[in-house]
Amino acid sequence: MTKKDDTYELIVKKLTESISEEEDGLLNNELEKHKSTARSYSVLNTFWRKYFPRAKKHSIIRQTEKKLGFTYHQSPKTNNWKWIGIAATVLLIVSMAFSINYIIEKKQAPTLNQYSCRAKEIKTVTLSDGTKVWLNSSSLLIASEPFIGDKREVTLFGEAYFEVAPNAEKPFIIETSNLKTKVLGTHFNVVAYPTDDVHEISLYEGKVQLNPNTNNNTAILNPGDRAYFNTNTGKMKLLHTDLGKPAQWRDGILRFYDEDLFSISKKLERHFETRIFVADSVTGNFKYSGEFEEESLERILELLSVAKTFEYKINNNGIIIESKKSRQD
Repeated sequence: MTKKDDTYELIVKKLTESISEEEDGLLNNELEKHKSTARSYSVLNTFWRKYFPRAKKHSIIRQTEKKLGFTYHQSPKTNNWKWIGIAATVLLIVSMAFSINYIIEKKQAPTLNQYSCRAKEIKTVTLSDGTKVWLNSSSLLIASEPFIGDKREVTLFGEAYFEVAPNAEKPFIIETSNLKTKVLGTHFNVVAYPTDDVHEISLYEGKVQLNPNTNNNTAILNPGDRAYFNTNTGKMKLLHTDLGKPAQWRDGILRFYDEDLFSISKKLERHFETRIFVADSVTGNFKYSGEFEEESLERILELLSVAKTFEYKINNNGIIIESKKSRQD
């Protein structure tokens, strides 16, 4: 293992709060000596705290979670290793961005740009090659610009819709914590929030190639295809369906197509900035299709609960959803 690898391992330990006092001192010394590594760490730390904030203790929801148990979730140990895997992947991506040789054509040095969205915010950005990107709520896009070499690489945490500027000699590559999406010129949507168990890619125009980071399998998507990648199992499922209007979230519309309540609750959490806890797997696996525009969170929950019966309770710490049967028991 090289010294650089040692440093990145220390950063992973720092982020996952498993670093010793001695190791913390070593890391601080390295960051003081190497400014580029310090900048990489700053970017990664911002990302990590955004998606994996320290849990608040003694909240009603956490007490409820402990009481009912996460029978449909991974064990804490598994989740911890999943987080470490995410951190290691992001470290690799960010470090590569800072390792670019700055002595390039025309002596033009690239800049590591960060484009981010707060909750309830949608942002449109145009990259240096003319590619247009829409960022959804609580998303982050990192790009080293201008693009140099024989490819255009960006890193995405969250959801974005891409209209990639055509360039047959310079493919456009999107890195997420689990997938690499390679395109030449196309329109597609990527949902890859690090905390989600399933990531989605929907292709509207052109063709893309998907490469999971966990194995050597690849998949080719054609227009109308949607890919679902399970970050826990490493398995991918492809469906060909009517995708409807591209990325309706750009118009402020929340659209669910045959999605279970677990998935929907995560989208509602991000959109409305509130914690939502689904208390049982039966209710969490209820599936819905529908569109909501400008409705309040309580109105959406009311409509969903009418379609398939469940109860919800709102308090200052968030929302608890459970089946009526579980309440009676």
